[in-house]
Amino acid sequence: MKKFAFLIHLRDSYRKDLSIFARPFGFIPESVYRLFLEGRSLKPFVWSEVRVRPGATEAEGYIIMVPLLAQQLLQQQRVVLPHLEQALSLAASKGAEIVGLGALTSPISLGGRLLMDHPRVNITNGNAYTAVIVYERVAERLSEVMPARPKVAVVGATGSVGTLTSALLVKHHPEVDLLLVARNERKLEQLRYELMQLSPRGKIVSSTDMQAIRRADIVVLLTSAAECVLQAGHLKQGAFVLDGTQPRNAHPSLLRARLDVTIVDGGLVSVPSLRFTRSIALPPGVSYACLAETMLLALAGHSGHFSIGHPTLEHAEYISALAHRFRYLGFSTAPDYCFGRPLPSHQRPALSLKL
Repeated sequence: MKKFAFLIHLRDSYRKDLSIFARPFGFIPESVYRLFLEGRSLKPFVWSEVRVRPGATEAEGYIIMVPLLAQQLLQQQRVVLPHLEQALSLAASKGAEIVGLGALTSPISLGGRLLMDHPRVNITNGNAYTAVIVYERVAERLSEVMPARPKVAVVGATGSVGTLTSALLVKHHPEVDLLLVARNERKLEQLRYELMQLSPRGKIVSSTDMQAIRRADIVVLLTSAAECVLQAGHLKQGAFVLDGTQPRNAHPSLLRARLDVTIVDGGLVSVPSLRFTRSIALPPGVSYACLAETMLLALAGHSGHFSIGHPTLEHAEYISALAHRFRYLGFSTAPDYCFGRPLPSHQRPALSLKL
């Protein structure tokens, strides 16, 4: 097994996230953090050691914190990229040979394209396995009681995960009416055209308007936004929402505003033996799919970059085969969680994608 590293960043609050590092940080007001930290060049640091295999006695990987908020990553790209390069160098100094890009570190580096020239590490953006896991959970939902032609909306469809998730749905579920939602109309139409080549008989429409998802039975959130884009008025009665975003695109207040709606955390993978020395806000034995992709590649001794930019169906096949190879460690869709808490139906078995 090769050593790996995985990049994370702060979400929307210095106080909340840094209090995980050390509890006293939670008593400092957010305004104080913003006064003294915003605009300063804070170096990446090792947040946690990671052990994947049962009985591992030393770190097999590292979680590296890029101490910037989500909004800072999106708004200050020229400043952020040197931070990411520092994080890669730190990973290399710890012996990591492959580095995964977590949350917004992927889109801000164009899916890893801007980091490929680092001389000592290989990159994966984790989006191939994320798309596979998101697809598997949607497929499980489709196998339950649904309309004859269920409607599935993919919000953030033109992104790296959204494109591959849409392709998997079109390839394996042509009976689904697929709605592609994103901001860029030209990219949407290009994606719709490409997907129609996969399944000419499928019904695929696109929209730049979030109101369009009110027709959807299943809504999949896969944007790179730093804020909550989903509102209570966007959803039809009884809709199922799979939020595969970090930072989250759905807010917990939706649970109170729409008691009829089910919201499930997307892109989570069960790895029972997984251990961190410091929390990354995940239930025990659960990994983000992008982190799981990094771990799978490290377990397999993969050489070279893997998922860069938009992963393909071939990437999905390869990473699915690795997940099957290391099935004894878990690497399957996690039980259902809603904002980090188990749903009552979390006992149902996960599917395994056969590509």
